[in-house]
Amino acid sequence: MQDWIETEMENQAMGDARLNKRLANLIGTLSVEPSRSIPCANDTWSETLAAYRFFDNEKVSFDSIMTGHKVATLNRIQREPVVLIPQDTTFLNFATDSKSKEMGTLRTKDSNQQLLHTSIAITPSRVNLGVVDGSMWQRPEKKTGNTRYTKPLEEKESRRWIDHYKSACAVQTAAQNTTIVSIADREGDIHEWFQYAETIPEQSRASYIIRSKANRTIELEDGETIALWDYMTSLKKIGQYRVNVPKRNGEPGRDAHVNVSASEVRLLGKGKARKPLSLYVVFAKESHPPAGQKGIEWMLLTDLAVDDFEQARIIIEWYRCRWEIETYFRVMKGSCEIENSRLRTELRTLNCIAVYMIISWRLHSITMLARRQPDRPCTDVYSEREWTILWRMRMKTAVPGDIPSVRDMTRMLAGMGGFLGRKGDGEPGVKTIWEGYDKLLHYIEAADALGL
Repeated sequence: MQDWIETEMENQAMGDARLNKRLANLIGTLSVEPSRSIPCANDTWSETLAAYRFFDNEKVSFDSIMTGHKVATLNRIQREPVVLIPQDTTFLNFATDSKSKEMGTLRTKDSNQQLLHTSIAITPSRVNLGVVDGSMWQRPEKKTGNTRYTKPLEEKESRRWIDHYKSACAVQTAAQNTTIVSIADREGDIHEWFQYAETIPEQSRASYIIRSKANRTIELEDGETIALWDYMTSLKKIGQYRVNVPKRNGEPGRDAHVNVSASEVRLLGKGKARKPLSLYVVFAKESHPPAGQKGIEWMLLTDLAVDDFEQARIIIEWYRCRWEIETYFRVMKGSCEIENSRLRTELRTLNCIAVYMIISWRLHSITMLARRQPDRPCTDVYSEREWTILWRMRMKTAVPGDIPSVRDMTRMLAGMGGFLGRKGDGEPGVKTIWEGYDKLLHYIEAADALGL
């Protein structure tokens, strides 16, 4: 078993030692080549059948699969002074062949769309520490339309933002010496979230940073009211700094100069259920965006005190870390290809996704650790067996006395996966890393067989 799997499975609690062992073997098998189908990843039909039976076992659930990983994630969180927990939703499209209706070889595909809401723990330097929570559901075929406005929060999709905030609060309770910050984009702009946070005892309350979607009404000190956007745009800026905007949606990357303003405000609630409350707002707006491109405009709501420019800048940078969850989703869909699953039932599919979420964390973590903390010793990521064999295969020399950095070894690993490492290539991506890791595991297997 790979060393990292032993760490993740050390506190696995599925209620059956055989299921614990099967899960560890399954993660080891599927992590070697995550994009391959379950039958292709397993060497024999008996192993393939055992994998399918595991996913279809009523004793197995998403939560039980994640038990060991969550404990390992919490252990990593407790070693950090600040941990950010971004949450977001992604759409998963599972297409299956329909039965031919006396139409010869013609086939059609039925689309089965599921929504996966996930929270991950990351450091401010964007290293993924693990999965905190995950939930999956399917929208009803009949559109609800405007009826959603009359439903209680418990019956709406939006309640998942608060459910995952509760998970962040549970982490804060268990990690008292770590500052936990839950982060969400505009879909998480829910008054009930802010209101619920005020009911949590301080020692168990996770902080939050949420990008505003609604132009809420705020109350000024003199009792007058004004729209949030009008108020924040009227304030004098407290500073300006340069933000690197990566290339996205066909637009090239660029450096954006953003003006920053901040203030404590009192939000007014609508209706009897929504009470007025006070929080801080940080507003970042790009001063001169390129022609034809939409400039940065982030209205960030937070319960973290913001008294000066430096604190406002930290809030903005922490919010920007939210984008890592989108990278994590790309790893799941691109490198692990979870949408190619054909397990058909909700139980099997969710159990399979749980396994690939752990594998996706591993791939994402290695990639970001090499980029964000390149000078860390490689033993923080790779076992001694892994990095020493990798060194011999790539460098063709004896292992050095000093432990190499995680960046050096990750670039070597990616080199076996096709990464060229030319001057303009930047850092390796997830795909070349896991393709190199696949080859490394084969080298280790051969070395073990030869007793080397």
